[in-house]
Amino acid sequence: MGIRVGIDTGGTFTDLVAVDDDGRSFLAKVPSDPADPVATVAAALREASIDPREIESVVVGTTIGINAVLTRRGARVLYLTTRGFEDIPYIQRINRKHHYDFHWRKPTPLVRRRDCLGVTERVDEAGKVLVPFDVQALDEALDQVELDGNGVAVAVCLLFSYLNPEHELRVREAIAARRPELPVSLSHEVAPIWREYERGTTVTVDAFTKPLFDGYVDGLSRALEEAGAGGKWSLLKSNGGRAVASEARSRPAHLLLSGIAGGGIGGAYVARAAGVDRALALDMGGTSCDVCVVLEGEPLYSSDFELEFGFPVSVPSVSTRTIGAGGGSIGWVDPGGFLQVGPQSAGAVPGPACYGRGGEEATITDANLVLGRLDPAFFLGGQLPLDRALASRALGRLGKRLEYPELETASAMVRVCNENMANAIRILTVEQGTDPREHSLIAFGGAGPTHACEIAEALDIRHVLVPPAPGLCSAFGALAAGVRIDAVRSVHLTDVNATAAEVAAVFAELEQQARADFAAQGVGEEPVVRRLAAMRYQGQNYEQEVLFPSGEIDDEALRDAYERYGGLYHEFYGYRLDGIPIELVRLAVIATGETPSFPRLPGVPEAADARSATRDVFFPAAGIVAARIVRREALGPGAELAGPAIVEFIDSTVVVPPGWALLTREDGILEVTR
Repeated sequence: MGIRVGIDTGGTFTDLVAVDDDGRSFLAKVPSDPADPVATVAAALREASIDPREIESVVVGTTIGINAVLTRRGARVLYLTTRGFEDIPYIQRINRKHHYDFHWRKPTPLVRRRDCLGVTERVDEAGKVLVPFDVQALDEALDQVELDGNGVAVAVCLLFSYLNPEHELRVREAIAARRPELPVSLSHEVAPIWREYERGTTVTVDAFTKPLFDGYVDGLSRALEEAGAGGKWSLLKSNGGRAVASEARSRPAHLLLSGIAGGGIGGAYVARAAGVDRALALDMGGTSCDVCVVLEGEPLYSSDFELEFGFPVSVPSVSTRTIGAGGGSIGWVDPGGFLQVGPQSAGAVPGPACYGRGGEEATITDANLVLGRLDPAFFLGGQLPLDRALASRALGRLGKRLEYPELETASAMVRVCNENMANAIRILTVEQGTDPREHSLIAFGGAGPTHACEIAEALDIRHVLVPPAPGLCSAFGALAAGVRIDAVRSVHLTDVNATAAEVAAVFAELEQQARADFAAQGVGEEPVVRRLAAMRYQGQNYEQEVLFPSGEIDDEALRDAYERYGGLYHEFYGYRLDGIPIELVRLAVIATGETPSFPRLPGVPEAADARSATRDVFFPAAGIVAARIVRREALGPGAELAGPAIVEFIDSTVVVPPGWALLTREDGILEVTR
């Protein structure tokens, strides 16, 4: 057994956490290069001083997919659908984000209208062929499209193909015979679900990012090989599992939230280590903040997510809420004269004004520096000195528009940013039917621990946990990720007409598929298999998932599942609708490997100089006060610290406001209590 490596390539920094069988930890944090994300992976390996020959496995969480979609920098997509349904990507849904906002516009599709082509074929809602597939008509349609060289991919989304994929398979064969260089994504392989628009957007995203992931996989393979890392490597999927290179190439839509999933997995690992049943994982980095609900040591999962309102992607994922709030978030004044923070970000280049790389806008990092919360000489352990004068100048320009002095401007920026994050957490927890006050807040990312206590106060949360290397927790999540395979299929069954044999037959097919995909990961172990059914009362449009017990599915097991759905509905809404038929909308089988036992939270080296100091720090409720400044290495197990205080990590900073107290646990986790 050798060294196991987890890497998170974020928008601002690329983080690495590695462990070996002797418990040694290897840590690294290097600036990201959006133009060449593969180079930063190689740079992180060099920075960690790891002998590549000892590497056994590498798991990489990446943001290249989500960044490509958000910036619209992907392939030109040809969208092939059943003739007559070419306008679906543009018609979308009739719901609006804000009912009375006349300026809101539907999200722009990833495919041009003239590239939406009709295919002569038709399958009905039972999977029966009504109109045979016409390959000649497809050839004629493709002849009308001018394909300008490389960078073109095909997305195929035919009606009811998740029930009968024959025609989609024949479309791929016809394209391969005619233009074998074109990558093709089929909706029944990427998202075998009902709801035509959702399936269409998902397969379009898959095609849009497929050439990008092909290049990324090739580049990463070469970089690891040239570095001498001969071990296996994989990418982190949106569902928190690992994907080998072949899966990443074939279904890139399943890796869209790869870089975000690591935070949920890492936060859940910290919750288990601390024995916390209910937690909120808060991952605040340089560009954004991701929040994930953790229950009983596991992050919540979702069957879909929205890139923006009205732009759904229906793939299994760790359920997160992303907010445009990070260290690089820019402060600005809206037309009404009110201060806003984000979602615009200075990113890694040019970065906050205090980086001295050309940034001129005031950011949250600039504000924290002026408030005394950051040590300009110890940012990233001294690797990136900060210029307070540049931060002060940027805040002065913003404050002039607000008619605020510098310190008030900085404090107002932090308060607005904190309230934005607190509001997002309130909405997320209410949607899950839970009270944020019943949770602990697990804060990580480079900026998370700096803001955690004030966010907790806004939510009336009294308990905050900070892992030993908070700026690297998402990379640790990639390291701690196991194999997870989700096999999903839409069905149209009700408790009135569905038999146990029908349900069992679908589950059996899904389990066979999940086990085959699991075996392809090459982990050499038997998976743990779980069965889920998404149910809803007839006439409703939203469903909830019910876990089926292991063993034979007979009439009694089916009745028990319906009863548990009624109980879940009552728990969520406060009442039941007994007597109304229950629909089974979606069946799923999840195959997971054993939770890896090898990852341990990275240790904290002892300080050569454990002296502490004081520094003037501004707190809204107390003003400027002398706060104790302590390096994290100086806090051994059992050490206590009362606020106001600042604990400085190499990769992050913990702010302990007045009225809060900190305790160092035996496992290195910092416990901060109000």
